Amino acid sequence: MFRNFFNALIVARQASAATQVMNCLSDRQLKDLGYDRSTFVAAQTAIVETELAAKDKAAQTSVPVNANLVGAL
Repeated sequence: MFRNFFNALIVARQASAATQVMNCLSDRQLKDLGYDRSTFVAAQTAIVETELAAKDKAAQTSVPVNANLVGAL
């Protein structure tokens, strides 16, 4: 639950930052990057959400190992 809340905060802040960056870029610069004003924020948000999902999945598949117990069996 805390992780979902924290991820939502990250995505919201990232969208705000992308909006600020977009406001500083010209239409020509956005076009050179492959975006326009209607898709830039959504595309950046999708990238961050994908990275967070991959990080969460990697964290769920890893199992912590107690170094003191390695080789005990």
